[in-house]
Parts: sequence; C-alpha cells; structure tokens
Amino acid sequence: MSEKEKSGVKNFVEQSSELSISRTGTLMPKGKLFGMDAFVWLYPGVETLSSTIESFPFDVVWIGNGAEMEAILEQNPSIESKVLRYLIIGETEFKNEKCLYFADINEALKSIKENSKKPGIVLFTSTDSNTEYTNRQINNYLELVQV
Repeated sequence: MSEKEKSGVKNFVEQSSELSISRTGTLMPKGKLFGMDAFVWLYPGVETLSSTIESFPFDVVWIGNGAEMEAILEQNPSIESKVLRYLIIGETEFKNEKCLYFADINEALKSIKENSKKPGIVLFTSTDSNTEYTNRQINNYLELVQV
C-alpha cells in the first residue's frame, strides 16, 4: 500500500470516528432486490460496519466508495471472504480482483442484477460528501425495481 493510500485510509477512519459521533447512521433494511436482502447504511462506523458484514449469513455485494472498503479490510481482513463483489463508486486507488469501478451511483445501480447471487445481501454504504444524493438515487432505484 502506497503512502497516499495509507493516508486516505487513515483519513477515512478519522472521518468515520468523527461522523459516528455527530452523524451515526443505522443499518436500514430495504426489502428484496433481485432475490437478495437489501440494506442501506449511511455514515457507518468502521468497527460496527466490519462486525455487521462479518455477521451476515450470506455473501455480500457491497456498493460504496473505495476508501471505506479499504479501511474496513485493513481493520478486518477476514471479511474479504464474505464479499462477493465490490461495486466502487468514484475514483479510488483501492484495487482487488472482486472490484468493479463506476463513475457514479447510477452506473453502479445498473450493474447490480448481473452481480447478484441468491441468497445474498446487497449493502449500500456512503460516507462521502455525496451521501445525501447517493441515498436519494438508491431509494429511487429501489422504488423502480422492487416488486
């Protein structure tokens, strides 16, 4: 891991700690999406998110930003085995053979169906400056595709 990546991970962990004090979100169930249980979590804390992913009973398709994924994996590498696919929104230096990269949330949403697995979990997380926009896009998408 380069110094720039380490700095980004450190910044994410620090920001998560600050956010967990002022804006701690909760895991919100969103029903089924292509046969998978869907959850949204805005501003998750690193430790709580890590243990939640570890406790999920099925593989996870995780949609979020690369910095948060990298921070979680740095803290708890064992969750790597729980993640089927990382759908990364925006620019990142996080690299992994399970990663698919997208310019924005709308592109990532379009790829969920072909990356789904039944039974499974689709987890949307957001901790960056676009969180409110991302949340609106996710909710609009879920309203359109859920039966």
